[in-house]
Amino acid sequence: MAAAAGAGAAAGAATLAAGWPYLGSAPAIAVVNVLIAGGLTGAGVLMLPAGPLRGCGRPLVGAGLAWLATWAMSWNTGIGPVLGIAGNCVFYVLFCLALLRYPQGRLAGRADRVLVTATAVALGPVMALSVVTSRPEWNGYAADAWWPGWLAHRSVFGALSDGFQVIIPLLAVGFAVLLSRRVRGLRGPERVVAPLVLSMVGGAIVTVAVLTPPIEVDGLDGVMRGIAMQSIVLAVFPVVLVVAAARRALGVVTAADRVLRLTDPATVRSVRDALRTVLRDPTVEIWFRLPDLPGYVDVDGRPADLDLTDLDLTDRDPADLDLAEVGGRGLAAAPRWAREVRTGDGAVLAVVTGDPALGTDNAYTEAALRAGQLALENAQLQAAARARLVEVHAAHRQVAGAQAAQRRRMAADLHDGMQRRLMELVLVAADAQARPADPAGTRTVLRQLHEGLLAANQEVRDLGRGLGPGEAAAGPPRTPGPG
Repeated sequence: MAAAAGAGAAAGAATLAAGWPYLGSAPAIAVVNVLIAGGLTGAGVLMLPAGPLRGCGRPLVGAGLAWLATWAMSWNTGIGPVLGIAGNCVFYVLFCLALLRYPQGRLAGRADRVLVTATAVALGPVMALSVVTSRPEWNGYAADAWWPGWLAHRSVFGALSDGFQVIIPLLAVGFAVLLSRRVRGLRGPERVVAPLVLSMVGGAIVTVAVLTPPIEVDGLDGVMRGIAMQSIVLAVFPVVLVVAAARRALGVVTAADRVLRLTDPATVRSVRDALRTVLRDPTVEIWFRLPDLPGYVDVDGRPADLDLTDLDLTDRDPADLDLAEVGGRGLAAAPRWAREVRTGDGAVLAVVTGDPALGTDNAYTEAALRAGQLALENAQLQAAARARLVEVHAAHRQVAGAQAAQRRRMAADLHDGMQRRLMELVLVAADAQARPADPAGTRTVLRQLHEGLLAANQEVRDLGRGLGPGEAAAGPPRTPGPG
């Protein structure tokens, strides 16, 4: 915070010095521009260590420095005018890039990249062409200012000036459309703050584009009035930053209270649903660590293939954590935000995972998790009970499977052994019945029947020994009820 305040103050003072020939006699405009340069630079520095937001912080810092360079044109001598034009162009490219990256820290897709490229081309090579095809006085500056007008041609410069009056508003409208699309796609805690920031600044950019005067002006007063008008509209950004910071702080304060209210009574699912509601992320999952069981279980007590024992999540940036590297049943293949929740004595209680957008506001998410710690401890007991029921259910299924296999083996033994032997005895008896006057044959038949019955009796004994007491006593498996 101190570094951000210092950087903002330095940028504001440098802006005042850079534009002193004009700002020295316009105190209200001076204050506005000090706020713009200081607010942009300070906000950018504040975002640099904030995970994904560092992708927005770097261009914001650059935009703040470019804005103070813009005011170098007010000196109207030497390289000042060219430096001011370059600073103004770089400012809008970096400012638009930072906003299109907010809050995920990256451009959302091809449309964003196309718009940024088109803006860079219009305010880069095309603007440079307007400089080399003109003279300083055609742009409103002193004739003795340094100016690379090597290809000065009044009609070409006039055409470029007229073209900018069409191109810049079109780019601004495209920028506003992409920002509105980004607002609709916001996830996580930033849904509370980001819509305000993006919508108001997007409207400011469109207004600036519409009010921007042509680059072909008669004198320095026209140039300075144009920059002053831009600064007045852009002053909305520091105001929005203050409001957004206040709303974010309020969200941190109220997050804990909302979690506590939503987890009364505290159940496994109520804790998860409360975190989903407060964190504004329907993909939040809780993976409980049970002290007397290996690994993690989900809210239904089912084992999860989640091994985080080698990771220190408390020291890792959530944007850099990829749980796909370590596996996880039910986890998406994309990188996931993750946080360990620990008990008061430091033991791992659970791992909470969610959308990577949750990493953009650690203060908010940490407040919610701290408030949910006690509820998570209560829910852990329920998760343990559910895990036990899952184990019992699995054991019952195993017993039922063993019983079914034993019955199949007994059926096969009866069919292949006992039934075949009894059928042989039937055939022997039928053969003896067909020869009633043969005493010797009758004795042979009786001996065969005797031996066959003894063998059948032995097979029945063997089957009885194969069906143990546990098998005989085991009843049908019971399905555990809901926890």
